[in-house]
This record gives sequence, C-alpha cells and structure tokens, in this order.
Amino acid sequence: METPLRNVSLRAISLADVEFLLNEWEIQCLILVSFALQVFLFLGAGVRRRSTSRVVGVLIWLAYLSADSVAIFVLGHLAVHAGGPSHQLVFLWAPFVLLHLGGQDTVTAFSMQDNELWRRHLLTFAQQLALAVYDVSKSPWPDRRLLAAVLLMFLSGCVKYAERTACLAAARPARLMADFLGGFKDRVSSIREMQTIARDGGLGSSRYLTSRAFTDFSLNPAMDVMSTDLLPNYDWSVSRDIFSVLFSKISRLDRSGQEEYFRQTYRFAEARLFVCYQRLYTKALFRLSPLGAALHLVTFLSTCAAAVLFHSAMSGGGARRRAYSSADVAVTYVLLAGAVALEVSSFLLSMFTRHDLFSHPVLRCSCFRHRPIIKLVFCLTCGNCAALLRRWRRPRHWSETLAQYSLIGRSAQRASAGWPLVPRCVARRLTAATKPVPVTDGLKLFIIGKLLDADTMAAAESDFTGSRGELALGKWMGNLEVPAAAAGTLRASLRDVDFPTSVLLWHIATDVCFFKAAAAADEEKKIISRQLSNYIMYLVFKCGVLRTSGAQFLLIKARDEALRVINAGEDQRRRGGGGPEEGKKKGLRRRRLHEEEAMERLLRAGLLERGAQEVAAADAAAPLNSSAIEVLSDAVLPRAFKVAAALDSVRRRPGDQAAAGLWDLIAAVWLEMLYYVGPRCGAAFHRQHLSTGGELVTHVLVLMYIVGPLGYHPDMLKKTTERGWEHLHW
Repeated sequence: METPLRNVSLRAISLADVEFLLNEWEIQCLILVSFALQVFLFLGAGVRRRSTSRVVGVLIWLAYLSADSVAIFVLGHLAVHAGGPSHQLVFLWAPFVLLHLGGQDTVTAFSMQDNELWRRHLLTFAQQLALAVYDVSKSPWPDRRLLAAVLLMFLSGCVKYAERTACLAAARPARLMADFLGGFKDRVSSIREMQTIARDGGLGSSRYLTSRAFTDFSLNPAMDVMSTDLLPNYDWSVSRDIFSVLFSKISRLDRSGQEEYFRQTYRFAEARLFVCYQRLYTKALFRLSPLGAALHLVTFLSTCAAAVLFHSAMSGGGARRRAYSSADVAVTYVLLAGAVALEVSSFLLSMFTRHDLFSHPVLRCSCFRHRPIIKLVFCLTCGNCAALLRRWRRPRHWSETLAQYSLIGRSAQRASAGWPLVPRCVARRLTAATKPVPVTDGLKLFIIGKLLDADTMAAAESDFTGSRGELALGKWMGNLEVPAAAAGTLRASLRDVDFPTSVLLWHIATDVCFFKAAAAADEEKKIISRQLSNYIMYLVFKCGVLRTSGAQFLLIKARDEALRVINAGEDQRRRGGGGPEEGKKKGLRRRRLHEEEAMERLLRAGLLERGAQEVAAADAAAPLNSSAIEVLSDAVLPRAFKVAAALDSVRRRPGDQAAAGLWDLIAAVWLEMLYYVGPRCGAAFHRQHLSTGGELVTHVLVLMYIVGPLGYHPDMLKKTTERGWEHLHW
C-alpha cells in the first residue's frame, strides 16, 4: 500500500522542481537564445548570397523568423518577471530586446517581401518600444548608474530598430522604381552625350574622359536591373555608334589581353551586384554613408558607456551588490559584452567591405584635428589588413554555379525506385530536380566574347536581345553543310512555336546529340552547349521565366512519354535477365538509372531513325505545326527527335577541318536564347535570386548593360574599381 503513495510523492516533487526551474531560469534562457540568434545571423547571413544550398537557406530563414519572435516573446515575459525579488536586474534587459529587434548589419530582410512590409516593422517598433518602457517603469531604480545604463541602451536599441526600418523602406520595389525614374532624364542625356563624343572623337578622346557621363554620372547598371523591367538597350543604334571603337580595340588585343579584359568586366559586374545585395538585404550601404557612420558611432559609444556604468555599479560590493542574483549579473555581462563585440565586428566588416578606405565616412569627419595622422594610422593597420586579405583570397560575391535541369535525367530519377523501404513518392520528393555545376572560365569567356563580337552586333538590325536563336542559326548554317529539309526543320523549331516550346525541343535534341556523339575536337563547346541547355530549361520550367500553361503541359507530356519508353526498356531488361531470384526481388531490383542509360533506351526505341525519315520526307518550307491544337495534341518526343535528326545531319564543309562544327551552331543558338531570356526575367526575379546564391543570367544582363548604351569605357572599369563606392550615395 506504500508504493503508490511514494510514487505520487516523488511525482509531485519532480513536477515542483520542474516548475521551479522554469520560473527561475526561463527568462535567462530566453534572452540568451535571442542573443545567440543574433550572433548566428551576423556570422551566417552573408553565406546565403554565396550558396544555393537549401539547408543553408532554411537555417537562415528559421533564424531570421525566430529572432523576432523570440525577442517579442522575451519582451512580454519581462513584464511578468521585472521587479520580482529574485529578478531585479531584468529591467535592464528590455533595451537589449529592442537592440535584437533592430537586427544585425548583415541582414535586414530575408526576402523582398520583408522590404515591402516596412510599415508593419514600423508599427512593431512602436508597440515594442511602448512595452519596453512599461517594463522598465516597473523597476524601483535602486541605483542611478543602472538607470543611466538603461537609458543609454534604450538609445542604442531605438537607433538600431529605426535603422532597420529605414533600410527596409529604402529597399522596397516602389522606392527602387522611383529612384530609377528620377534619374532617367540624366541617363538619356548622358547616352546622347556619349553618342556625340563617339561620333566626333571616339571613346578614347580626352573629351569623353572629362565629360559628365564619365565623372559625375556615376551609374550602377546592376541597380537598374533590380529596379525596372525595361530592356537594357534603349536604342540599339546608339550602342553600335558608341561601342564600335570599343569592339575594334578589343579585336586588336591578343588572346591573353582579351581574356584579362573579359575577366575584369565580370569582376566589375559581380561588384555591382554585390552592392545591390547590400542595399536590398543589409545595412552595409547605409553604414558607408555619413549618417550611417555617425549613428554607428553613437550606438557603439552608448553601448560601451552602459557597460562601464553597469560594471561600476556591480563592482561596489556591499548589500546592494548582493541583492542581485549572480545569474542575472552574469547574463547582463554577457549581453553587454556581446553587444559591444557585435558593434566592433560590424565596424570592421564595413571597413573590410569598402575598397577605398581613405574615403571612409569616419575619416571624412571634420571633428578630427589631425586627420592626416589618423588616416595614416587607420590605413597602415586596418587598410593593410584588408588589402592583404583581398590579395590572399579574392572575395566570392555569389555562388558561381549554374543550376541544371535535365528532362531525361529527371525522367530517369522518376523511373528509379529510390531507396529500399522508402515509398517511391517520397523518394521522388527527396531527390533534387536540379543539380548545380560550377561556372567555368571557358563559359564566362564564351558568353562575353560573343557579346562583344563586332560581327554579331553589326548583323543585328535592331536590339539583338529580340532574337530567340534565329540570327545564330542563320549565321552558322552559312558556314556548314545543312540539307534543305533539315534547315527548314531547324528554322521552324525556333520560329513557328513559342519560346518555351523551342527551349523544350532544342533541349531534348541537344541531349540526344550530346550522348550520341563521340568525343569531338570541340569538346568544350559540347559541354558548354549542354550546360546552357539545362540552365535555360531551369530558368523557363523551374523558375517560370516566360513559361506558359501550354508549355508546362508539354513538359509534363514529354516527361511521361520519356518515362514510358524508359520503363519499357527496364521491363525488357528484366525479362531478358530473369530467373528465380529476379522474381523474388522484383520490387527491389530497380536500380538508379543514369542519363546515359536512359538515353540509350530512348535511342533503341527508334525515335531518332523515325525523326530522320520525317526530316527527309518533310517540305523545307512547311511549318513544324500548323495550329496550336496540333502543338498540344501531338507527341513531344518525336518532334524533339526530329530536331535532333536535323542537327545530326549537319556536317562540316569537306576539306576544311578548321571550319565551324555542329556544337558551334548549338552553342550559339543556346547563347542567343540566354541573351533573349535575360532582359525578360523581370526585376523581381533578379532581386529574389540575389539572396539565394545569384544567377548567371543576372550577371549576363548586367554585362549587357555594360556594353550597351549605358556601357563603360575600358579605362572606366579600372577607374571605377579603384574609386570603389565613393560615388554610390545612399
């Protein structure tokens, strides 16, 4: 009879102990968790612009949302614990919650939707400020030094929260568009001035180097990409007039000189996009302004003064010191030391971010009497460290990867059973649909080399971004031997269907040629062609760029057709290699298929041969499909293999081994499609992906700005890099 009573007593004691621990340590744990989230965001928020990993994105997303939620939760609990006999110091923690709600300099917004909701953040600021004042008002204020420390931390918290709200408001899409339209007249005037100078004396004349377009008209072409959906070239004839000299100068350089100039242009575009990321998602550009530097100094000094006052109040000893809980004192020291450390780290980060340290707002402050001495000490210490760090390791501003989406590869994944004991529907969700590959120097040089090709630019009667591959196809077919029927099929695949359908047909055809062809002399062009094919498929069908409902239907239809052929080949393989054990393990014998094997099964089905017969029997002038009904009702794979058969019939001119080959044509078509997609992605797309690792198409679009009517002289690239962000006003 004693055992049940004893169990009840032990259970009551344990529950009482748990309740005591919660009441005693709950508020300390919560405030430390809030501080830990701020440290994590400061250290890890910048990783997302260099990584496309979903794990990294989810972790930062959870930390970003949890930081505000935990801070608001802590502020509400402070009203319950403040003034209690065992927690007489918690009233000092209310300003720290405001400081945490102000966020870190490395992240103000997780996405552009946060910038659009800046009014909600402003309202939250007013609410939490009122609640913090209420929490502090409940304290008996036993020491005036603690009161002064609270007021100083209130100043730091209010400044940080106001900075965050101001940065959110300044980065909202409506403000970006207003800034773009506000300077549009200046842009047009500068374009006309550049055109006049180019016609009179050329871009290398001293008149251009001293003109307003070069000196005062400091543009960030990447910010134009983030602000508006306008096409990059306002007047293509202006581009040809202005940059005809530039094209001729580049063509006279040797190969190493051209490649170095191309790399310099890419670095310039990456730096401009890095500035865009900082304006849209961080406080960095605000910190580099005089007002931002002054407020940063205010928060740092007030936080340091609060730490000194608190230490002075706690170091006196006596009954007053013993009245406070040792745990509360330790937590307060951690919060003060952490706040000072984060302010110092933020200042160092802004200093290492700036290229031109001599124009740092701190050094331009007129309150320093011995500015040359301060500049010398500042740049000999911090400046040399920053320069050595950049030389040791060039900062990586984006992921430098290319997302790849392959229809055949995805069909092979769906045909696989996945892992044992895991349902196929779950395994399909867990397998990634896209796989990134690194962006190589060869791909970069190929993209910008074609962009600066004088012959290609001169061949375009209008804006060259309006072509979906027709210009490249017409140019290269003149250098190759292409049967008339095959030429008609290729033209129809680009001209007679919408853009997403062209992408789908050429993507499947490129994969067929890639896996069917043996190792070629132009292996690099072969790899580049397939990478661009998979990347544009990712942009259109995974990101929704220019995608229509009909094109999405064709994608699903093509995937199902490929899946049926692949599964038929798998069933045939099982029947051919069957046996007793094969039948017993029939559910687990489905192994993971690779793209090569999936393509082999498609080729063994005779699709390519039937496509070649249709090409040979087709009329060269007949369209690929005569109506939209036929486009949606006909099978997709036979049409794609018909395009592949037409490409397979392309040959080099006999006796000319140095002539252009098949992969030159395919790569040129895909590259022209990339130029077509870039300006049509939309500013919202570029802004969104800037915080998730970046996209190559965004860099390509900035390059199109640089060598378009808003372009920069080669000397200007070097000068702008040396000047850093001196003329990027907040």
